[in-house]
Amino acid sequence: MYEAGNRPARSRGAAWSPSRTRRGRRGAWGLGALAAALLLASVVPGDAAAAQAQPAAATRAAAARDPECIRPGNAWLNPGFYWRNVFGSRLGEGTIHESSYPNPFGGRIAPGSTFTFRWRPETTRNPVGAQYHVHRVNLASVMAVADVESVTGPGTFSGTTLSAQETPPQKLGDTVVRFRIRPGTEGRTATLSSADHSLTTRWLFANINNIWENTGSISFTVASRASLGCDSSSVLG
Repeated sequence: MYEAGNRPARSRGAAWSPSRTRRGRRGAWGLGALAAALLLASVVPGDAAAAQAQPAAATRAAAARDPECIRPGNAWLNPGFYWRNVFGSRLGEGTIHESSYPNPFGGRIAPGSTFTFRWRPETTRNPVGAQYHVHRVNLASVMAVADVESVTGPGTFSGTTLSAQETPPQKLGDTVVRFRIRPGTEGRTATLSSADHSLTTRWLFANINNIWENTGSISFTVASRASLGCDSSSVLG
């Protein structure tokens, strides 16, 4: 016989029962299901967003692999500017040198094709006492159909405006912007005009306004590769 002191001890209120074990298993299963549901909810939206982004990325990548397809134009715009005093005498002048290669302005270009825009403001004669000039060109119309792939030179972008500061007697070098035409922009036109240019000159303790000597605009149209007849060819003549 076992003495009372040799019996295994049981904690009070902890008597085992089959129903309590089943409730514990159901609780553990419920917590596991809840954790799995939360994990699935956090993963699925990201996967869906990635799946939606893949076609656009694939389209851009395919366009980037296509050969250049441009029918070049010969339009150009080099606006001149000057300052004058109240008597009409010129205080100084300069020119904005602009060019593109291959030049789409006056021509047509297909999505996926690239071109470079070269921009260099040059003040040929400074007003006496001028401290610096800030040149700007708004490329919003071009950037509505093309992405900026690279920028080299002294110019910097703020939104769609390319600007550079010219401090006499130093001269600015060329700013070169590489554009790539975006897919899905066929039929749209990009325009660059003298009205897109602006210039602020700091003179002594005030700003003085310039006058644009010549006005005009140039444009290009985005066309399909098929309409340009260059499904597999390079730059057209």
